[in-house]
Amino acid sequence: MSNLVRLSLSLEKPLLEKLTDMVNESGYDNRSEYIRDLIRDKLINEQWESGKEVIATVTVVFNHHQRGLTEKLVELQHHSGEHVLAATHLHLSHEICSEMIMIKGNGDNIKKLANSIRQLRGVLNVNFSMSTTGEHIS
Repeated sequence: MSNLVRLSLSLEKPLLEKLTDMVNESGYDNRSEYIRDLIRDKLINEQWESGKEVIATVTVVFNHHQRGLTEKLVELQHHSGEHVLAATHLHLSHEICSEMIMIKGNGDNIKKLANSIRQLRGVLNVNFSMSTTGEHIS
């Protein structure tokens, strides 16, 4: 037997029309799956704010000719206090590289690490994708 529960929802017509547009623009087959994903996104944001263990991928684009930058990036990863699960280094051009660093730990500490990396001379861009360990969102 499924855990699926049906519910009724009341919305003003303009809000329903906006929801329908968002569902269609996002490529979802139906509103239910779209709303389930909205709820999951909210739960993930709450996990990040609450200090629960989360995961993130930090993407760094940098000039690898900047003296000492590669060593500083490695040092920050080693001493972040969070668990670096994996790091992938890509050569984008003769001068520009990118690293994707997957990290598990506290959301605030992951944000601090991303900001520390962002401040290094030679770093062109830092972006991170927040995610979840999968606990408490299903």
